[in-house]
This record gives sequence, structure tokens and C-alpha cells, in this order.
Amino acid sequence: MKEFMPTLNINLILFLICTTSLMAGCGEKGKQKSETNNPNTQVVAKVNGDEISIHQVNFQLGRLSQSNQAQLNEAQSKEAAKQILARLVDQQLLKQKALEMKLDREPNVLQAIEASKSEILAQAYLEQLLTKAAKPSSEKVDTFYQENPELFEKRRVFRLQELIVEIDPSKHAEVEASIKNLKSINEIATWLKSNNYPFNANSNVRAAEQLPLALLKKIQPLKDGEFVALPSGRSLNIVHLAASQSKPITRDKAGPIIEQYFMNQNKASLAKTEMAALNDKAKVEFVGAFADMKKNNSTEVSGDVNKLEVASEQPKASTATEKSVQTTKPTADQSNMDKGLSGL
Repeated sequence: MKEFMPTLNINLILFLICTTSLMAGCGEKGKQKSETNNPNTQVVAKVNGDEISIHQVNFQLGRLSQSNQAQLNEAQSKEAAKQILARLVDQQLLKQKALEMKLDREPNVLQAIEASKSEILAQAYLEQLLTKAAKPSSEKVDTFYQENPELFEKRRVFRLQELIVEIDPSKHAEVEASIKNLKSINEIATWLKSNNYPFNANSNVRAAEQLPLALLKKIQPLKDGEFVALPSGRSLNIVHLAASQSKPITRDKAGPIIEQYFMNQNKASLAKTEMAALNDKAKVEFVGAFADMKKNNSTEVSGDVNKLEVASEQPKASTATEKSVQTTKPTADQSNMDKGLSGL
């Protein structure tokens, strides 16, 4: 037993045991139908007498669709179901071996199962709560579309080149004045080298929605070949628009995207409000090594419910400019906007 445990992934054991308890009811129903040779049986496989039902396959198939954030077509679903069933068979074999070795009685496994149950129940309540999130009105969607033309009607894909200059803030104005009449990013780099200003360079291709809104507002007015200098702390970020391509999104196509964005915001607000209310009503005491902690009523809900994902033609990458474009702390709405539109 002791020799086996270190080589067995505790998460795998947890998954196997949880699946056993959660699916026990389905298994019993499957056995009854199997015993009567019902042609409409929901059993799809038997592993040493233990049955796997179509419900188990469909459950995993649903999780797969959610993780991919896209609907599978019929052919994809059929192939995915076969792969899932094969994995469930392997899982059942491992689970049977774990039970044979009485691993379900190991203290660390029992503790992991209990922790998993708590997470599942908490998530179940949260998911049920979020079904009450309000859907935005058509007028609100229209307003958002009209107020953000750079994301939709005038959307562009940018090829950006960036120089991050390490420099004291007192020198920002001097450098900006010296480079404003230079014609190319290469001329700027040459000038920085000749004046002993250290800098790093990078380049990337980004669609409008892949940029923080504050940065997008500064880049959108630029024409190809122009650049903008963005002071930030102890650096000056020089962003050059090497080229761009117009790729507008119509109101019809943008509608569901904007609607989902506001739904995500409403879900985040609803979850945060609920957590604050639960904390207010609860009697929470910290003891022992954590006795100095105080109840926090501003608990953040885990998971990025603000994030909005749709297909994008461009890869995502983080640049120094994106992290530092705002020298002041963004408002909560602005933060939600940046999160919600990353991957629009």
C-alpha cells in the first residue's frame, strides 16, 4: 500500500471515487434495465460487471462543449463520445483497482473527496444563482455598439512595433519632444542608442478587441506609419503603427457578443452581491494561527465571469504598453470593460 500510493495521482483517485458516488444511482438503474434485456437500455459499456451509462457519457460531453465554448456538430459529438467512453472504461478499471486496494479509506483520499464535494456544491449554487442574471435590453446593446465604433464599425487589426524605454519620469517630456519629428521606428531606435537610453523592442499583431480599451482609444486615431509615446512610471512606451487592416463587425454579428458581455458583467455583479450578503449574515470566526484575520465582505468570486470569448483571427500576447497605458487606477467599470473585451 505505502509503495503504491506515491505513484498514484491523488487527483485521479479523487476523480474516480467522486464519479463512483455521483453516478451510483445511474449505475443501479442501468443494471435493472440490463437484467431485463431491455433493448432501450441506457447502458453503453460493462467493465467487469460494472455498467457505464449514456448519462455519464453525455455529462462529460457537455463539459467538453462548455470548456471549448462552442457547439460540436453531429460528427464531432459522435467521435468525442467514443473517446469519452474509452476514457470512462479506463477510469472504471482504475477505480476498481483503487477500491480493491481500499484506497477509498485512505485519510488523504477521504479529505480530498470531502473538499471536492464542497467545491461542487458551492459551484452548483453559484451556477443556479447566475441563471437569474438580467439580460441587457436591445437599446443598451445598440448604445454600446454606437459608442465603441473602434471595436465594431471601424474595427481594425493592427501590426504594432514597440520600444519600451527605461527612463526617469523627469526625462519623458524631453525624449518625446526630441523624437516627435522622426519618421520611423528605426530612426527613433537609433536616436535612443546614440543618447544612451536603454530600451527593449517587441512587435505583435493585435485585433482591436485584444487591446485594453484605454490603449485602443490612443491607437485608433493613428494612421499607418505614425506612433504615439505613452509615459508610464519609470518607462516611456513608444508604440508604432506599422500597418493596419479594416475588419468591421456588423451590428447583427456584434449583437450576441455585446449581449454576452453585459450578461457576464451582470453575473459578476450578482455573484459579488450574493457573497457580500452571505458574509454579512454569517458568523465567521478565525482561530489558531489565523486568529488575526477578519471577515472580508468583499469576497471575489473565483472564475473569470467577465471574460468574453469568440473566435479571433489574431494570437493573444501581453505587451508592456497594455499593462502600463493607464497611469491612474482604472475604475471598476473600466476594468470590467478591459477584461470583458479581451477576446471579443
